[in-house]
Amino acid sequence: TYNLKLEKAVSADDQPHLLKVAFNYEIPIGRNQAVGGSMWKPLDFIIGGWELSGIFNYFSGAPLNFTTSTSPLPGIWNGAALRANVKPGDLKNASFKRGNYNFANTNDPMNTYLNKSQFSDPAALTLGNAAPYYTQIRGFGRINEDFNLQKNLRLGEKYRFQLRADFLNAFNRPQWGGINTNVTSPAFGQVTSVSGNRQIQLGARFDF
Repeated sequence: TYNLKLEKAVSADDQPHLLKVAFNYEIPIGRNQAVGGSMWKPLDFIIGGWELSGIFNYFSGAPLNFTTSTSPLPGIWNGAALRANVKPGDLKNASFKRGNYNFANTNDPMNTYLNKSQFSDPAALTLGNAAPYYTQIRGFGRINEDFNLQKNLRLGEKYRFQLRADFLNAFNRPQWGGINTNVTSPAFGQVTSVSGNRQIQLGARFDF
């Protein structure tokens, strides 16, 4: 229980690559703009004054930890979950492909993310050799792009009318998750969930 070398590991929220990009661009079309500077005013009312903005997120996955469902010595080990045994080598299932995910049956072999042969339940009264978290195998990262298109119309000095369209997860990228990391579970190694879908919101606003 005092094998402190086993405690050396990255933290649960270790993500080596995090890129967040935000931008705002006034589309240069319309009256007093680079394109259509002398545009007919009613036409400018329709196609001028638009702005495009966006937020992009590109994150690495967090490390995984591996446990069993039992505690070795509840009175000594503070009731902590028993760690698994992990062999050296590739911990990821080489044949896993995200595009083959079977949403209808999470136990489908095509949903197996981990190389199950590398993991085992430790013998009785032993703790297992798994470190708290592994950088050799990570969960899925996040890729997401949100866009906003909006037009602001000035109506005199006191009033403003805004039209906007928000495109959340604009490229409809799915997010896989729920990797089962308990070696005694029948679903061990399986990806158990997928989420994320494109959403489009339309709105109007009147300021006075």
